Amino acid sequence: MERVQFQQEQMLPELKDLEEKGVFTKQEIKQILKKRTAFETALVRRVAKKSDYLQYAGYEMQLEALRRKRVQRLKLEGGKKTISDYALVRRQLHIFERAVAKFKDDVALWVQYIKLAQREGARTLAGKICARALRLHPNVPALYVLAAAHELAYLSPATARTLLQRGLRINPESVDLWREYVRMELGYVESLRKRWDALGVEQHDQDGDESEAARKLVLEGEIVCTVVSNAAKGAHSYSNSPDLLARVHRADVETSGADSCAVRSVA
Repeated sequence: MERVQFQQEQMLPELKDLEEKGVFTKQEIKQILKKRTAFETALVRRVAKKSDYLQYAGYEMQLEALRRKRVQRLKLEGGKKTISDYALVRRQLHIFERAVAKFKDDVALWVQYIKLAQREGARTLAGKICARALRLHPNVPALYVLAAAHELAYLSPATARTLLQRGLRINPESVDLWREYVRMELGYVESLRKRWDALGVEQHDQDGDESEAARKLVLEGEIVCTVVSNAAKGAHSYSNSPDLLARVHRADVETSGADSCAVRSVA
C-alpha cells in the first residue's frame, strides 16, 4: 500500500491547483482522489490485468476532456500555465508506461500508447515509444507503418524511408509495408514536382544536362519504379507469396508511371 500512498501524494499539488482555479469543486476533488485511489489499489493488490490499466487511463482521459471544457468556459486558457494544465495528460502517459512495462508483448497496447502521445502533441515521446516498440516487435509491419507516418507528419521523409526500408529487410513479404513505401515515394515525387514548379525550375534550366536528366528521372517515377522492382524481386524470392507484386500494385499504386513499372518488373 506504500505505492498507493506515494501516488496519492503525487496527486495532491495538481488537485489543489484544480480546486484553486475553480475548475473542480472541493467535493469533486474528493471524488477524483477516491476514484484514483481505487484504480491504484487495483493495480497493486492483485495481479493487474490489461483492462485495469485501460480503465484507469480511460477515466483520466474523460477527466482531462472535462477539465478542458471547464477551462474554456471559465476563460482560463490565456493565463499562466500551472501544474494542472499538463498533469492529467502526464498521468495518462504514465499509466500507459506502466502498462507496457508489464505487458511488453501486447502490440495493441504499444499502439495505443503511441497514438496517445501523438494526440497530445508529444512528438519526441511518440518517436521514442515507436523505437522501443520496434526493438521488442521487429516482425510487426504495422509498427513500422505507424512510426514512418509519425516521421512524415513532422517532415522527416529520410527517417520515414529508413524505417520502412528496415521493416522491409525484416518483413519482405509484407504487402502493407510495400504499399506504404510506394505511397511515400509517390508523395515524395509529388512534393518535389510542386517545389520545382514553385521555384520555376524548368526542364531546360541552366543547371546542366546532368541535373536536368536527374530531375526527369525523378518526375517520371524512377524512384517508384525501383521500389516496385524490389517488390517484384521479393515476390520471386518467396515461393509462398508469388502474388506479392500484384497485391502491392492493386492495393495502392494507381498511376501510369507505376503501371509501367509493374510491366517492367515482371518482364
